[in-house]
Amino acid sequence: MPYDARAVANYFLDLARQEGRTLDPMGVQKLVYFAHGWHLALLGTPLVKQPVEAWDYGPVIADLYQGFRSFGREPIQTLAVRFEYNPESHESCLVIPQIDDTPETERTRALLNKVWDSYKALTSIQLSNLTHVPGSPWTIARKEKLRDIDNSTIAEYFKSQARSNADSVQ
Repeated sequence: MPYDARAVANYFLDLARQEGRTLDPMGVQKLVYFAHGWHLALLGTPLVKQPVEAWDYGPVIADLYQGFRSFGREPIQTLAVRFEYNPESHESCLVIPQIDDTPETERTRALLNKVWDSYKALTSIQLSNLTHVPGSPWTIARKEKLRDIDNSTIAEYFKSQARSNADSVQ
């Protein structure tokens, strides 16, 4: 751990498929971002190994953008892949990154399932709008003209969201 962001994206794509839903590139991008933020806040460790970048229109993980950009605004039709090179055989192959179903990943999978259940009813635009609220990690990074959104900024923001939600329930 942390995981390749494409493994997390594939997890959400599988959940969507199981429910007869589809995800477009922006939707999967934002779900992975939210999962990463909640993982940082609740479990104390990064979920994805790639940096979250502060692009013009929101937080983006470049590998996900590159892997799914051919779908534009349409539903994603394939799982994310990555190339792996074997230096011993001098061969490359395509690998479908995934989060294994093991006891070690149980907490992470439970969190991903909770993120899915919490956000699946929202459109990609609604998910994107959630990343643009004043004080969000993306707005802070853009204001400070940073390329990457620091994990500590993401963690603090999602911790504050958890506190706000707990306060509103009481």
